[in-house]
Amino acid sequence: MKDTQTTEGTTVVVSRQLLLLIAVTLFAVAPLIVNMGISSHGVKDDGVPTPEQAIFFALATLPGLIGLVNYISSQRTRYELQKDALSQLQTVASKEHPDTTDPRKFEPTLISWLTGALLLTGVFMIVAVLARFSDHKNLSVDGIVYAGYGTYVATLWFMLGRLNAHALSPRFLVNSAIKAAIAILIGFIASTSLGFFQPTNAAPAPGAATSAASAHMLLFMVGFFHDWALGYIRKKAVDIFQADKNAAAELPVGMIEGVDDAAADLLDELGISSVQHLATQNPLELSMRSLYPIKRVIDWVDQALLTLYFRDKIVAARELGIRGITDFMAIYEQASGLLPGRQQQSKDIMTSLAQKLGVPESALYVMADALRHDDSVKFLYNLRYIEGPSDTGKAAPDDAVKLPPTDNVVNQDTPPGQNQDVGPEKLQLLKPDSPAPAPNNTPSPGDKSDDEKTPRAGEN
Repeated sequence: MKDTQTTEGTTVVVSRQLLLLIAVTLFAVAPLIVNMGISSHGVKDDGVPTPEQAIFFALATLPGLIGLVNYISSQRTRYELQKDALSQLQTVASKEHPDTTDPRKFEPTLISWLTGALLLTGVFMIVAVLARFSDHKNLSVDGIVYAGYGTYVATLWFMLGRLNAHALSPRFLVNSAIKAAIAILIGFIASTSLGFFQPTNAAPAPGAATSAASAHMLLFMVGFFHDWALGYIRKKAVDIFQADKNAAAELPVGMIEGVDDAAADLLDELGISSVQHLATQNPLELSMRSLYPIKRVIDWVDQALLTLYFRDKIVAARELGIRGITDFMAIYEQASGLLPGRQQQSKDIMTSLAQKLGVPESALYVMADALRHDDSVKFLYNLRYIEGPSDTGKAAPDDAVKLPPTDNVVNQDTPPGQNQDVGPEKLQLLKPDSPAPAPNNTPSPGDKSDDEKTPRAGEN
């Protein structure tokens, strides 16, 4: 009975995939069918495509073909590398986030790649068919064609970044098809209202705004920078309709070191458009979904967590060598006396940081102490520094983070800006029911002296 239900379920899934594939195939070839129908009924001489326009018919298939070639040639290898990297973190991941320990569920299928490739090809085929009617007289058609050219170049540009980062995915192809369709429609509307996109604080030269060359270049830029075009329209709409702006200003992911335009586009594709979104992500899952290296994603999330608290003053912390939340916690641990060594230097750093941030030093200590109870900080620290406790000759306190042993894991290098004498075994994050230390190094009630602490088994 159970086998019969499984077989029926598989049949339903396969049938749905075949129907989806047939639908997107019809969408991709529909512009060609329409073009053949127009040619068979005869068109004007000026409707014959020029060689430049005919070339775009071949180019329209290029992004989709690149996606399929990437699937065949490198996807399997890339996901195997990601699986190997994730297996090294399995000790931490399986305990804290067991739902991310199976990377196979993140690997896209051939149907996903074919669907994305055909959708993107279909959108650009529409531009290729209409290019033959772009005669510099009908601006509506010109708007679709030149905006299509712009979004085509933008798609190839971002695709190049994905290929270099080994992060090309079917989701990129589908999103690119949707963005291309939006850009084409914006170009169509912009072609009939070019004055809307002219600067309001500068009067254009006579005839400059209406010349064909200026209009075509503007339409091309609308397609290439369609995100900016949408932002411009949104800003104009706010001024026209006097809409209330969002009181909470979002921090862009570009504030994170290492997140360039290509990475920001990929994160936005995954629904991560702000620092707050990035700070709350599971770095292991995000690495599998984005195909970016796990260490790099962990560093992004580490920075995002600290940027979420320091906001636009994060630069002040970086000037002191504090890039992420783990760096900040290590400095705090030393300054408060929980870690041995360089206590006075760490106190000076905390004092300087408080001055740069413009907050009382006591508030900075309270903030750091609250972060010691954050499970996300503990999990992130254990991911960054997978090493066992060193042989210090002293027992670790009961409230210390239990770091995994070094068996079957790879040690992480100390990140830039991290205090070199702060080992991963030394971050002593409190449990929620543990007392908070005072900044003046006053021991908490019940603390034992070093002589009274009992070494663990196996330690000298």
